Amino acid sequence: MLTRPSRGRGALLAASLISLTLCVGCGAVHTRTTLGPARKVVISLNGQPSALYAPIYEAQANGDFARGALSVTVEGPTVGKSPLALLTSNQASIAIVSEPELLAARDAGAQVVAIGALVAEPLDSIISLGTHPITNPTQLLGQTIATNGTSLQQAELATVLSNANIDPTRVHTIAVSGDLNRALQKHSAAATLGGFWNYDAVALTIAHKKPTVIQLDQAGVPSFSELVIAVRLEQARYDGALLRAFLQSLTRGEAATLADPQAVAKLLALINPNLSKAFELGVLRASATAAQPTSAAEPFGFQNPQTWQTFGNWMYAHQLVNHANQGGLAITDEFLPGQGE
Repeated sequence: MLTRPSRGRGALLAASLISLTLCVGCGAVHTRTTLGPARKVVISLNGQPSALYAPIYEAQANGDFARGALSVTVEGPTVGKSPLALLTSNQASIAIVSEPELLAARDAGAQVVAIGALVAEPLDSIISLGTHPITNPTQLLGQTIATNGTSLQQAELATVLSNANIDPTRVHTIAVSGDLNRALQKHSAAATLGGFWNYDAVALTIAHKKPTVIQLDQAGVPSFSELVIAVRLEQARYDGALLRAFLQSLTRGEAATLADPQAVAKLLALINPNLSKAFELGVLRASATAAQPTSAAEPFGFQNPQTWQTFGNWMYAHQLVNHANQGGLAITDEFLPGQGE
């Protein structure tokens, strides 16, 4: 059975490289990294530069990684190799993947763990258009729903229908390759399931289509992190100082993103000329509330092991993984600013 990384070894290594200072009057612990030669970090993404990964690109452009003595390279999709495959083969230092992907990989034996959440809630949603929008899942009865046909989306739809007491045979589903919004605009479906509320819905809003959105964690699907920061277990055990420096730098990148989304949208459009600055700005603004830390005790990147456990059990119940009771073991928050020893 895969186990959570030991705090002991990580803390001993970190103690030799960083000093801890207690913030008087607030009880928060701040780490001061002993700078030295820049340490190489390769981040593997499953997508091109966009607002989804804004804190990474902002931290890189703003010098936050460099100030943490990190030399960061961000790599997009690699044909034939997923970010987790690159991570487990030591071709990447960090993989940005979804919680379902990480849990499925661990279930198959991958020695990986999530050290933080880049997007700490699901983005999948039910999106509809028209003069009779679907505002409640019960209205899906007798309707045609478009999905991308993935096993995850099939499980999500089954949960939504069950929660709404709808017989699955009373709903027609179609599998769409690529952009789900086309199914809505062509009127081939009354609703889509799987489109992102901060992307697909924003695109429809910009196109003056007036979308109605139901987020899936409000329709019976357990909450999960859309994007997490994954590393190998051996890194979590022995590279604690580097991981802390990375997450501190990323936290500063996230704070800068929230403070000036217009500047970040401009940066993203410069990095990826295929992007629309106006669209990326819309995405950043739509995502801002979800990105805000809930409290000092739960900083940016925080992950709740009980939430992971619940979602892992849901995956097991829907045969998306073969082993139960491992969700809570797939994460550690000890490297986040103010966490750990």
